[in-house]
Amino acid sequence: MFLAEAACLVLAFILYISGVQGQESSICALKGSSVNLTCSAERPTSDMKWFTGYWELSRIESSADGSHGKYSISEENNFTLTINNLTDSDKGYYCCGKTTERSDNCKKSRIALSVADLQVKVIPSTEGQTVTLMCSISCPLTENPAVYIWYKNGEFVYEDWSPWYQELVSSEEAVRYSCAVKGYEDLRAPQVSVDSVTATCFSVTYAKGRMCSYKQTSLNEPCSITYPRGIRVQMSPADAADHLRLTCSTSCPLTAPLTSFRWYKNREIQRGYVDQQIVVTSTDAANAGFSCVIKGFEDLRSADVCTTEDNNCWSLNCFNRRICALEGSSVTISNELSHPGTKSTLWFRTNINGKLEYLHGRYMEYDDMKKQNILRLKNLKRSDSAEYLVLIWTTNNEAKHCGSPGVTLMVT
Repeated sequence: MFLAEAACLVLAFILYISGVQGQESSICALKGSSVNLTCSAERPTSDMKWFTGYWELSRIESSADGSHGKYSISEENNFTLTINNLTDSDKGYYCCGKTTERSDNCKKSRIALSVADLQVKVIPSTEGQTVTLMCSISCPLTENPAVYIWYKNGEFVYEDWSPWYQELVSSEEAVRYSCAVKGYEDLRAPQVSVDSVTATCFSVTYAKGRMCSYKQTSLNEPCSITYPRGIRVQMSPADAADHLRLTCSTSCPLTAPLTSFRWYKNREIQRGYVDQQIVVTSTDAANAGFSCVIKGFEDLRSADVCTTEDNNCWSLNCFNRRICALEGSSVTISNELSHPGTKSTLWFRTNINGKLEYLHGRYMEYDDMKKQNILRLKNLKRSDSAEYLVLIWTTNNEAKHCGSPGVTLMVT
């Protein structure tokens, strides 16, 4: 449905929360849309009310202008709460209960509402001075999107189930890209233009949106950001004895406000480290693998680096992190894994809807080579598009997820 045809479309979708009565549920809805939350009570009565909050509950009242206001409650339809024109401030917990009940009873069946933000992400490709585009949603929509729509300079280009733009993009003056979820065409992502792409950097201008928040400007103002095409961890001795200095080195100088980093040790985020350079003790670094990213640009992550000379640490490095293949073809996904005490490994994947699936049957043609895991997929289908990751089973009979990023496969 094109935008002109959608002028009278009511941007609302009814989401019935699945689950057992008395358990917390979660839901993710698109910013700017409307969402209907159904009362979880088995037999809603006339004295049921809606509340919001985490520790302290605040009662929600229907807006004076009924269905056209922020909130409306339908007593005829199982006390469904409708929240219109969703914004970030609507994120939180909601529950339905009697005013005479203890608040704990209401909280037991509460709904955790997340508001999804739509943004075009720009990611460096492995082919020449080009980048790839992805229609990114900040949380998986409960109403799974069947189709993404792409726009170029405001004009419809194509629609497809995959969130990835079908072509590689180079720098072009006055060319702006945007995307939307079909059925919500007037809730498009802010436009993005690729200003320049070199061997070491690329520069992007965002019309507005959450990517600009990393430059500490208003979300409603445009911003231009320069990103590196490569990032790596460098090690050097620290001034203090028995300490090691780690530097998150980028392929080009960063835009000044981009000073916040994320560090990972053994594939787990280290909350206390946010600087480009950190110092760790020899004890903390023993048998550990470290990697880093720029905050807000987690799609480009450095390789894991072992801090010991014998490389006897936990590291997982993919040979290709993004693979594009044709439907019906075959593809090989591989990585180099080092983890003390590894007994076996297992591949799994998360698809575009965030669902996790362990691989077996036709998917498995598995070679356990020294420090390498190889997965061969034959007769590819579009449904094989996903992020592929590895699970480690240790000699202590512990299962350890290696975590993202893995290998992203796009089947077209």
